[in-house]
Amino acid sequence: MNPRRWTPLTFVAPGRYVDRDDRWEEFDLEEWSRSEYEWTQDPWNGVRDFARYPDECVEAGRGDCEDYTLVALSWAVAHDRDGIGIGFCWNLPYPWPRHVIAFDDERVYSSGEIHEGSVAEWREGSRYSFVLERRVRDPT
Repeated sequence: MNPRRWTPLTFVAPGRYVDRDDRWEEFDLEEWSRSEYEWTQDPWNGVRDFARYPDECVEAGRGDCEDYTLVALSWAVAHDRDGIGIGFCWNLPYPWPRHVIAFDDERVYSSGEIHEGSVAEWREGSRYSFVLERRVRDPT
């Protein structure tokens, strides 16, 4: 078990999970999201959920919400998007997050879908009660 990949830690230090390889500059997130990515639920018991590294998700062509989020964050960092962050989403009465998104100042990236607008606008149209947001910072 690699503790660096435990999903809750992606919120604590999201910059550590972003792949800063130059390949993301050439990567077409919109095309991949539309035609190659397949959302696949991980086995999950509320605690043991592990995110794939972004390149693993792309190579597999599938993953769940946090896997997709790390791909989107890597792409957004490579494209120098403003306001990049990760959001953990709750719908009450659940005591833990049920979904993970990536965002920047203009878009929300959610399990293969790219929504124009803010996190607040996305949340209003979603089933989630609130989104806990954290900006991505350099891991240094």
